[in-house]
Amino acid sequence: MNKILVGVITNQVKDYCWDKFSNQLKGLQQLGHDVLIIDNSPLIQPRKGFDVYHYRLWNKIFKECALENLQRHSDNHLNGLIFISLDCMNILRDKFLEGDYTHLFILESDVFIEQDTVQRLLDMDADIANFTYLMNLNRFNDLTLCVQSTKDSEGLMLNPEQSRELINSGIKELGKDMLGDRMITGCGYGCTLVKRKVLEDIKFRIGKSKEGVLSYPDSIFHPEAISKGYTNKLDTDWLPVHENLNNQTMDMLRLLKVQNNTTRRERRATK
Repeated sequence: MNKILVGVITNQVKDYCWDKFSNQLKGLQQLGHDVLIIDNSPLIQPRKGFDVYHYRLWNKIFKECALENLQRHSDNHLNGLIFISLDCMNILRDKFLEGDYTHLFILESDVFIEQDTVQRLLDMDADIANFTYLMNLNRFNDLTLCVQSTKDSEGLMLNPEQSRELINSGIKELGKDMLGDRMITGCGYGCTLVKRKVLEDIKFRIGKSKEGVLSYPDSIFHPEAISKGYTNKLDTDWLPVHENLNNQTMDMLRLLKVQNNTTRRERRATK
């Protein structure tokens, strides 16, 4: 019998969609899942109806980042955010392991799913099961999937053209399946289901490039899990809605139409 904890890391900067997101969490509770929110807002935010852990180490983390030259041309604010993300993910992991849960469903607080999403993740029958989403990277000036790939040991985010190729291509196994001459090695864990045995084995950590640039924990989590032999699958046939301050929902539909000439909901309705 599966027992799932929905884990959310959030901050008041995401509160532009909190009302809508909290309704989504209530829907997940109605399906029988527990919800735990790790809130790293500088000021305590009310999150009525949910179990909330208030992270209070902002000042300590930013002070440490300002004192240490963590990377060349150091961006102390970004480094602070990365370390806070690391702390919060490991707090979530610890809280999960304290319970008798079989799976942790990691859901970012600006990602919106459908009622059957968790079941579809379970149906992948993988140690780690993922849906991914679109993001807007400045270097591309266009939307791209939050997916990493590797060529000759060089890890890179997919570009928009590669993203269009990957969308609607079925279930891919990270660390095994290719996209052209690149191996798909990771994705953002904004909509990810993880089995207990993986989190008993792996703690979240951050990475550092040859140039000393720090990376968020999700860019390290997937390759580490793959290296330890855990199955890690990505379903590309459906994308959650990824909202942000610029509300890219319409842009997301535009990209899907480029690939398929229909919206995903229209395709699902014809099956």
